[in-house]
Amino acid sequence: MDFAAELEKCKNYGDIFSLVKKAVKKSLGEHRVGLMLLLGNLPMKVGAFHPIGTNDIVLNRRLLKRLSREKRRLEWKAFIFSILLHEYLHSLGYVDEREVRGLVYQICAENFGRDHPVTEAALTGPWTNLSEEDLMELGEDLELELVKDFERTNHRYII
Repeated sequence: MDFAAELEKCKNYGDIFSLVKKAVKKSLGEHRVGLMLLLGNLPMKVGAFHPIGTNDIVLNRRLLKRLSREKRRLEWKAFIFSILLHEYLHSLGYVDEREVRGLVYQICAENFGRDHPVTEAALTGPWTNLSEEDLMELGEDLELELVKDFERTNHRYII
């Protein structure tokens, strides 16, 4: 599979997440289903989080909005991929942040190559071009919003 070409075709969070799952399956042989994506107004220093023991991944709406204004479409997708990958690994039971960061880089490099924007995003994170003022902004009310059509599976499950 040409992961770089597939990422170019992605149109939404669900498409990118489907690619994340394929990369993890290929690199680690692991997968899970039943996750939901929520967008929330988190502090700018937080890209996303996965509450342990839940089916939720919460992405920082404010950070994504800022990135969408400053980055080209491929770079934006690269950051989304790396952030979703990080949180997906947490949902698989990897809790140590250092281990997860290493796995994110490893999976990105194995599937996209070391020079691809996804692998660069895995190294730098989405905060490299934000100002100190951006980072100091306080989060507004969380205002969680469920992203529809995120997890695509034929399995039935109870949430």
